[in-house]
Order: sequence, then structure tokens, then C-alpha cells
Amino acid sequence: MKKLILLILILSVSCVSKQENSNLKVLNQVSQPLTHFDPQMTTGLAALIQLGKVYESLLETHPFEGPYKVLPSLSADLPKVSDDQKTYTFKIRTDVQYHDCKCFEGKPRFLKAEDFVTTFKRIADPHLSSPHYGYWKKQIAGLEEWYEANKSKEVTDYSMPMTGVVAVDDGTLNITTKSPDIYFLYNLTSPNTAPIPMEAITFYKNDLSNVVVGTGAFVLDSYVRKSRIEYSKNKNYRKKLFPTSARDEFKKFVEEYGGKEVPLLDKIIVKIMNENQTQWLNFMKGQLDYLEVPKDNFTQAVTPQKQASKEMMDKGIELGITQSNTNVYYFGFNNKDKYLSNVHLRRAIAYAYNQHEYNELFYNGTAEIANSVLPPDVPGNIPPLISPYIGSKIEEAKEELKKAGYPNGEGLPELVMTVRNSTGARQVAEHFVKEMQKAGIKARVEMVAWGKLLEKAQKGDFQMFYLGWFVGLPTGFQFFDLLYGPNWPGSYNRMGHTNPEFDKLFDASLASTDKRVHEDNFRKMNQIALDTVPLFPLVHARDFFLKQGWLKNYVPSEAYGGLEQYFDIDLNLKKELMKKF
Repeated sequence: MKKLILLILILSVSCVSKQENSNLKVLNQVSQPLTHFDPQMTTGLAALIQLGKVYESLLETHPFEGPYKVLPSLSADLPKVSDDQKTYTFKIRTDVQYHDCKCFEGKPRFLKAEDFVTTFKRIADPHLSSPHYGYWKKQIAGLEEWYEANKSKEVTDYSMPMTGVVAVDDGTLNITTKSPDIYFLYNLTSPNTAPIPMEAITFYKNDLSNVVVGTGAFVLDSYVRKSRIEYSKNKNYRKKLFPTSARDEFKKFVEEYGGKEVPLLDKIIVKIMNENQTQWLNFMKGQLDYLEVPKDNFTQAVTPQKQASKEMMDKGIELGITQSNTNVYYFGFNNKDKYLSNVHLRRAIAYAYNQHEYNELFYNGTAEIANSVLPPDVPGNIPPLISPYIGSKIEEAKEELKKAGYPNGEGLPELVMTVRNSTGARQVAEHFVKEMQKAGIKARVEMVAWGKLLEKAQKGDFQMFYLGWFVGLPTGFQFFDLLYGPNWPGSYNRMGHTNPEFDKLFDASLASTDKRVHEDNFRKMNQIALDTVPLFPLVHARDFFLKQGWLKNYVPSEAYGGLEQYFDIDLNLKKELMKKF
């Protein structure tokens, strides 16, 4: 019975009639299953995109000039920075009201600077074990000391001051970093830094997994696990205007909408769908407003010239393509595993696997082969490193197997590749098993739910896994968080990779504001990762998105959250175009 109740858990129920009003601007979206809604505990791109609707941060990435430009969000303006470039002073907006919540006892609750202090205390709460703690402790002064002071306490003391994050008064927040950081402001755009009022900590006993206490443009109306999420426009949202600047490709958006009040949508309906073909069928019926093109439907949707096919254009459907410099898809190796701690075995696997086949099978040849963790045009990888592992090299794989102590695979037990329970992930894993057989390496597939996969990866409870890593800002810091030793365990370093020289270079980069130092160090770190193979990078993907003609101001993106507040639906055009479906 408990299991049944959990499956149909509804976080909140809208009092509005379920009958959809045709005059409402409703965005229909798709998502993978989510684990929970806690902003300081959540990892994974799907969850962050959902969080961006209901939670906000001090700053936001400019929707039409990102990723290298940020805008004030909950901060009234960009911060003042101290002479030593370590202390940031933010003036907090006074007109930001939280969504209605039981923890406020029916009273309106407005944002205070102290709420951001609470957020960083949650990140550093040793009893909460946020996966983001390892990332932030190396940046913010006093975070690690606060963690250590509370580690031995039976209950975390949230009244204890945190020296690096201080509410001067209700409208003023100071954040002090350990060293000057030219990228620090970009980090404050993440929903993981969304403010949390202390009332929520007390009322919900610090468990925010099944409740939303946000300030965002949309309010969570209902959530039926594994099925559907519904949001509606936040009626108490502050006055926020559509940006008035954009890159050339998006100038038409600001010409029409610049200065208009947002959000423009009335409602968002998110359908939880794990299988690509179910998503595709819904899109082709006009029941989804945009979709990443599934690999099995690529030739139907996209021409060899990388344009929308005639079938798509006849329905008014348009194509958008993301760049490949903000992601890496990879096989993660457990560097602490009895067998995979052997660098020669990891090299054997890398030599045996054919990335070109992977690219053709799963990306229709459109992705960029990953020679290293860093994409080619990210500073620190210009000119790009060239990997010795590209293409299937069976003889080299067998030679590394012999060095590992397993000639022709003899004595090596069956290895396990863990992937999420979807058709696409299963196919990737099965291809991996097939590739390994050529070199005499035995492997099998383990399929688990998405949340379980993240949990196993986070705890090091695996031998190998398949995941993608997406960054908001394409820098070596963002990519190498995957391999930075202090980020293990419990944070972004899921491989258990520890290399003193790598970590020393990472720390030296953190302590410098000189981009030339960063680039020199990142190149050395990239070479270390290439030589020791703590993970095996596969491709840097270019994602192909289709959008319905009635969806306006859409930006093809794999990483941004909160963009939906700028979307619009042309209802008249939708009525006309739906006749073609």
C-alpha cells in the first residue's frame, strides 16, 4: 500500500478545473523521471530544468546572450566587488514573494538576504550530505569550517554564523570567496543556490524533496510521479521584463518582446516519458511543443544538409542545433574497484571501444568524437589533444590486457556496465558488451531506474556506468569537476579519481585569475586524464531540437533552466498548424 501511495504521490492539487481552456497559453514539455525537487540535493539535467521553473538564484544566465553574460535575478543588480576581488555585495530585491506554502501559515513571505545564508548552510550541512558541498567548499570562505564544526553535532546548528556568507541586513548579502575567481558569478545562476527560508527547514524537518518553496515565475500545481507535472503562472510574481538585447540569431525575439512583462505562458504541462519513441509520437501529434530528435527518427526529421526535412517544414516545424562545447558523454570507471583500479585494464577498454561506431549508431554521425574530457574549443584544449584510443584497436587492447595481468581476458571476471532503464541506454550498453568481446573482455548490462543510477554513481556502488556531463559555462573548471579528487565521494567526481598532480593543478588554477595560467594547467590536466583514463570520453554531442511553429522565443539548449518564462504560444497559429497533424 505504501508503495502504491508513493507512486501516485501528488505534491499539491490545483483548485482549477482539469478541463483545459483553449484560450490559455499552455506549454507542453517532456522530461525524464525525477528523483525529487530539493534544489540543494538535486543533480541531473532533467531535474535542474524543472527546478528552473519554480526556483531562482541571485543571477541568471542571459537567455539570448548566454553563457558568458549574466543578468540580475533575485539580486537587484550585479554585485559590488571588493578591492581584493573576493567579497561580493548583493542588494536583494524587496519585491520578491515566495510561493504560498504551509510553512508560512497563510501569510505572505518576502525574500530576505538571510535566506541565501540558509541555502549555503544546507549545502554544508553534514547531516544532509548535499552532492554540491564538495564544489562549493573550495570556493566560499568558511563553508568547510562550518561543515566541520557541525559534523560531530547530533543536530546541525543553523544559528551558527558562516563567515563567508553573511546577511548584513534583510536587503544586503555578502559572499566572500577563498580567492579571486573570474567565473564566480556564473556559478550563482544555478538553481542549487536558490534561497531557502528557515521556516521551511523547521516545518519540513529539512526534507524538501516533495515540496517546493520557491520564488520562480511558475508555481507547482501537481506532480504525479512517473507521469505528469503541472505548473501555472505565478500570480504573485514580481514585475520582470523581457530582455532588450540579444545575439543576432535571437534579435527578432527582443524586437517583438523586448520590455514586455514575463512570464508569457499561463501553464506548463510536463509529461514524464522515458522512451524516445513515445516522445516522438506525442510530438508528431502536436502534443509536445519541442523535442530533441530521437536517433531512430533523425533521417525523417533532418536532411543531410542539417536542415528540417520537408515533412517537418510542411507542418511548420523548425530545427535548432546546440553547440558541442558544453557536454561530454562518457563511460565512467570506478577507480577504486578491485579490477578497474588497474590503469592497463582501463586502457584496454578504451582501445577496444569504437567511438566512431557509437557516433553513427546513437548520434547519426552528428556528434564530435571526444579525444579528451575537454571539447576542442574550450580554453586549455586549443589546439585539441589527440587521443590514441580513437577507433577500435584490438591488438593494442590485448597488449594492455596482458599488462593488466589478464592475457586474452583470462582470469578477469565479467564486468558490469550500469545504465538507466531506457531503450537507448540499453542499446549503448549492449554495444559496449559487443565491443569488449572482440578483445576478450567479458561484460554484462545492469539496468536501473534513473534515480538509482545517480545514487549508485554518487556512492561508488558500480564498476562502470554511462552518463553525460553538461556544463553551463564551457571552462576547464566545470569539466574537470568530474575528476577533482576532493569532489569524491558524494559529489561530482563519481569515478573516485584521485591524482595528486591533477588536484595540485586544479587548486593552482582556482587560486589564479590569469586565464593563461588556467589554460596551461588545464592542458596538463587534460593530458593526465588522457593518459590515466579515469573515464572514457565518447563524444561531445550536438543536440538537434525540433519545435512547433507556434512556439515563440525558443532557444535550443541542453543546460539552461528557467527559459520557459520567456516562451510564448501563438494560439491562432497553433489552431491553423494543428490542422496539418
